[in-house]
Amino acid sequence: MRTYAGPGDYWRLRGFFRRLTAQHPVPSGFWHVGTFDYWRWHWLENVVERTPDDLVYWEDAGGATISILIHGDPGVCHPLIDPEAWSDGLATEMLSHAEDHLRARARDGREVIYIWADDQDVELQQLLQMRGYDRHESAHAIESHGGLSLTATPDPVPPPDGYVVRSMGDLDELPTRSLASWRSFHPGEPDDGADPTGAWYRNVQRAPLYRRDLDVVAVAENGDIASFAVCFFDDVTRTGVFVLDGTATPYQRKGLGKAVMTEALARLARLGALEAYVSWYEAPAGALYQSVGFTVRETSRAWIKTW
Repeated sequence: MRTYAGPGDYWRLRGFFRRLTAQHPVPSGFWHVGTFDYWRWHWLENVVERTPDDLVYWEDAGGATISILIHGDPGVCHPLIDPEAWSDGLATEMLSHAEDHLRARARDGREVIYIWADDQDVELQQLLQMRGYDRHESAHAIESHGGLSLTATPDPVPPPDGYVVRSMGDLDELPTRSLASWRSFHPGEPDDGADPTGAWYRNVQRAPLYRRDLDVVAVAENGDIASFAVCFFDDVTRTGVFVLDGTATPYQRKGLGKAVMTEALARLARLGALEAYVSWYEAPAGALYQSVGFTVRETSRAWIKTW
């Protein structure tokens, strides 16, 4: 087992995700390298405001990375294991580390740990049951993982009249981009809760795979960013993953989400991408993704253990 020792580890571990994506082109259990970038630069920096120092990983005798334990929300862990290196001993050591070092305090005072497992990973699920875990029952306890072949370039869906689909603008557009995110992910809450500077979005743009031409927005006549789709493209594996997608509440049900996603997919295909991935928890998001061609390839589930 190795503990995260700085940016050198971050760059080295990105190779683990690329290798597994190339060997097992399924969008679920191994994460895409773009998902890892998103976790590092958006989720840690902007959402949980935590450093990556609690990340741990395992190497084989030759120094190759064979598994990574990623800590997302407090007490939420993702054990990612190379299938060729799977063993009960390795998985047990990873779970033991999570239970000893990464569990969180629930609102009722109990300590809790959540472990995500792919529904097809029977061995990990059996191990979780043996260690006293139960399937967690909540709206966000099941994640669907979709994939879409880009061997044929998809046709973009034009936006409705009065809207323009284009790439994200420069720094002066960060405030309206911030407002669009707030309205998308905090429906019903007042706009003054949004960061008026949009400075948080600079962290998203620091991700190694961020490209402005794959940060697609739909802009209303009044200048509002109404909808957005951010995709990270990895030219090593020739795959892309959508990491931030949403439509601001006042502009929903106009076809804007479909317009920005199909434009991003067309741009991905022109860059040479062969596959695109996306994941979701809620049915409306799944309906949008499936309407542009994604199909569910795998699902994963959160398991819970309390003390």
